[in-house]
Amino acid sequence: MVKANVGSVTLEEKTLLSGNNHIVVSYPVKDGLKGLTAGTAVKLESGKIEHLAADTDDAIGVLYKEAELDESGKTKDASALVVIFGAVKKSSVSYTDAGTACTEQLVEKLRKNGVYAIN
Repeated sequence: MVKANVGSVTLEEKTLLSGNNHIVVSYPVKDGLKGLTAGTAVKLESGKIEHLAADTDDAIGVLYKEAELDESGKTKDASALVVIFGAVKKSSVSYTDAGTACTEQLVEKLRKNGVYAIN
């Protein structure tokens, strides 16, 4: 006699992407930054990405994945994948190193550059 439990397993990947059409590009990261998690809106300064200081900054895109950190917990000679075109989930988007929630002003800045933060 064999007793067995029958069940199922559901695998689910949490992603900030919405839809199927995106352009993701690798950019170098400014040295010494913290808090570059997936969904962080970034700007381009001197060829390297960094946090937005305010929701009025010109956001070029949103980080697709967390930026790699060195042993001190900061970026150094790192690169990061940035969504520069396509739709992302607004609830997953933030800005500043503190992770401030996405605002309507930031939604508009991203939209002007081809990234659509939607509900």
